[in-house]
Amino acid sequence: MVGVILVIIGAAELWVCWLGSQRRLAPNRFVGIRLPVTRASDEAWYVAHEAAAGPLGIGGAIAAACGAAVLVTGLDLVGVAVAALGVVALLTATSVATVAAVRAARELPDEQSA
Repeated sequence: MVGVILVIIGAAELWVCWLGSQRRLAPNRFVGIRLPVTRASDEAWYVAHEAAAGPLGIGGAIAAACGAAVLVTGLDLVGVAVAALGVVALLTATSVATVAAVRAARELPDEQSA
């Protein structure tokens, strides 16, 4: 079950990452990096998600790969370690992506971010 959850979450993060990198993730209240600075304007939203795409993609790929590995190996000692690696990679990548998104949104001129 842990492996399936990691694969699903990793795939979802990859999907959101791709949408953001292509400017196809429209501003919304449910999916994406929803902070005041990223929601200040449509342009801030798109720029932020483009900046976050790299770290999100890496985290999603690692989480999905770790999930697949857990499905193959099972939840023995190695499987637990691989699952933990996937969760840590996902959390780290999300944190790094959020920082990148906020920085990118803040770099917009005031007339584009408001």
